Amino acid sequence: MKLIVNRINGIHLRDLLPALSAEVQVDSVLAAVAYGSSASDSSQDLVGHCVAHKLRLDLWMRYDHTVPVSVELLKRLLRHQKDNVFTRFVPDRFHPKVIWWKGYGAYIGSANHTDNGWLTNIEAGVFLSEDELIANGMDNQLEDFFEYLRELDVSIPLSADYIAEMKRLNALNKNVYAEAIKKRQHPEWEGPSFVQKKAAFDRRKDTFKREWLSTLGILQNIQQQLGDYRPKWVGADVPVAWQVDQFLHAYYYNHVGDSLHKPYEDYHQRNHGNPQAALETELNWWKSLPEAPSREDYAFYESAPTVRALLAQDKVQELTSAEFVTLCRNTHATMDHIIKVPLTELGRPELKTLDRDSRVELFAPLILRQRNRKSWDVRQLLHYVLYGGPNEEIWLRLYHAGRDAEYSIPRYGLNSLAEVIGWARPEVVPPRNGRTSKALRALGFSVKVY
Repeated sequence: MKLIVNRINGIHLRDLLPALSAEVQVDSVLAAVAYGSSASDSSQDLVGHCVAHKLRLDLWMRYDHTVPVSVELLKRLLRHQKDNVFTRFVPDRFHPKVIWWKGYGAYIGSANHTDNGWLTNIEAGVFLSEDELIANGMDNQLEDFFEYLRELDVSIPLSADYIAEMKRLNALNKNVYAEAIKKRQHPEWEGPSFVQKKAAFDRRKDTFKREWLSTLGILQNIQQQLGDYRPKWVGADVPVAWQVDQFLHAYYYNHVGDSLHKPYEDYHQRNHGNPQAALETELNWWKSLPEAPSREDYAFYESAPTVRALLAQDKVQELTSAEFVTLCRNTHATMDHIIKVPLTELGRPELKTLDRDSRVELFAPLILRQRNRKSWDVRQLLHYVLYGGPNEEIWLRLYHAGRDAEYSIPRYGLNSLAEVIGWARPEVVPPRNGRTSKALRALGFSVKVY
């Protein structure tokens, strides 16, 4: 955690912009910043950094008659829509300053998107690394916050008409602020109504259900088509749900960007008009492969059957520590997370670095020691998700395990759970993790990346 107070301690918001590398990766950026103007060096502000590094930015800012976002910045934002910068405006009762670089960390404080806010003002805020967000459950809370903004029906999209209105209001403001509010096209908003905690939870649950079932429908549609595109090296006895996952795995790692950068949002913009055409192109490529391009055969014949056996209904609650290590080692989402866990938390504070395979031996016992608020360990949680009710409600149990503080276990999150249920029960659902969702978006499908 860092305190960001600009010149007072020499740490500025600009210093937080991540230098992307194999060790530091950002999936996308979510930001809610009320006020803004263009920076004197636009390559060094939030918008410029996202454009330069091909990061999708979803940005919410304020709308009112005082023109809280400068016309110059509005023009930049509109121009960069083609670069996956998407902006909406919340009227009147909107004052947050939150930037979440997903996979890297989040700033929460007082600084607006201005030179003064980022460099010279006396501001106060904190930066929490992605690991800190996950450790205290704030990643889920931030997801809920931005999900609320996505669903807000009073928000206004950026457009040329919107900029024209801000120009008119700006001219009026030079003379009479009191008259400007009368010229607004959108009425003043009294703010959100008070929402009971349970009602808010139910709303988020319903949103998750809609998205989950919608994406499941897409995966099942691909599953139905795969029969005509099975490569010769894939046996007919391999569950087709596994084939869907590994087809998307091969596509993502071989056709979306280079080895380090995966600009899946650029591919989404290219393919969203006709995702079926993009899918058919990649299915033909998949069928033509003489061998697995990136170890998909290992997943079919070694990794997935191992996970399936470990998570059998009569086995999962009796997993030993060594077996849970094996489960983690064969779960892509878990292994992707392990590299981000601080060595101090893994019990090796004296080390500077440690490879992924060595980390898993320390990570698995750490998770096994954890208990949720129901006093369940991770084995009981897995049993609940996999077998704790009707198959058609597996999405609900997954939501509880990944998003409900009563059920969830820190560091064993939604992507790990959603992936292993597909390996363990492919007759019910295909595996799904962050890479699954990114591959689907790259093909042009409108799915959410968790």
